[in-house]
Amino acid sequence: MRADVNNRIDRYSRLLTAIEKDEVLTAPESPLQLNIDEQKNIVRTLHSNIYEIQRICQYVLLRLDSCLSQGEATYNHSIITVEHILPQNPAVGSKWFEWFPNEEERVAYVHRIGNLVLLSRRKNSEAQNFEFDKKKEKYFTSDKGVSSFALTTQVLQQNEWTPQIIEKRQAESLKVLRLLWRLGVVDGQLVTFRLSTPQ
Repeated sequence: MRADVNNRIDRYSRLLTAIEKDEVLTAPESPLQLNIDEQKNIVRTLHSNIYEIQRICQYVLLRLDSCLSQGEATYNHSIITVEHILPQNPAVGSKWFEWFPNEEERVAYVHRIGNLVLLSRRKNSEAQNFEFDKKKEKYFTSDKGVSSFALTTQVLQQNEWTPQIIEKRQAESLKVLRLLWRLGVVDGQLVTFRLSTPQ
């Protein structure tokens, strides 16, 4: 939530008071729990151009990757980078412009979770802004090793990278994160939040 220091101090104070009073910390109104507005704000942030929010994107992707790998993954955080599958600046005349002919639409998708994966720094520099097939080749068939991130291996299943694929991947990723962090989850079921697509 990127709460500022005053908000954190207030929350810690309310939580310590609740502990001292032996209140039930799992109750929805407990200061240990996120209220519905906080949950909506987090889901809205996850649904947005998360790459542009400093110090959040990589953490969220690492947590998502860890969940997808069922906790089996280990990470060397100092060499991990975030890779855009649809490049931020596609080469003129590339296939990317066939899949994303509308610049406004391309910009709306490029920084969202559905378009992001994790790579080592070396792999990321190899991938550049190549065509999709060449990116996959660099991710998975290089003589310098292959990407082992569960989040990144999802890309292998795709033959193209279109807005529909990013939307589907976005929805699946958000569902995993919402269940993981209990964001709008009641009795194990996701509650529908009405969120507009980021512009």
